[in-house]
Amino acid sequence: MIYRFCLTTESYNGENVYNICRPSILGNPYSHLPEDKCLAIYKCRTRDEAIDMYSKYFDIMYGGNLKFTNAIDEIYEKYKRGENIYLGCFCPKSMRCHGDIIIEKLQKRLIKEKIKEKKNSV
Repeated sequence: MIYRFCLTTESYNGENVYNICRPSILGNPYSHLPEDKCLAIYKCRTRDEAIDMYSKYFDIMYGGNLKFTNAIDEIYEKYKRGENIYLGCFCPKSMRCHGDIIIEKLQKRLIKEKIKEKKNSV
């Protein structure tokens, strides 16, 4: 499983814990917060807009940026093996976060891979 947790209220240790906050490579460069409150490069009107933009950003960065791709692939391989993954961000768990996009993309990747394996085995 992949879990997203809030760094201000929870703590996990180990090799399967990943910081996805800015300025990490997996951090969201988009934000709705005032510029003096965050390290985002791009300003959006709303939280949802910033997260939706991250989804597009993810698709561009994956395969287009080696550091980003390697980080995602590392997480994916552990997830694929059934290891628990913990993605830490400062977003409250009750609110939507770009970590949800990372989780969704990895889950979809695994499903597509399993479907392909199944088709190839028939």
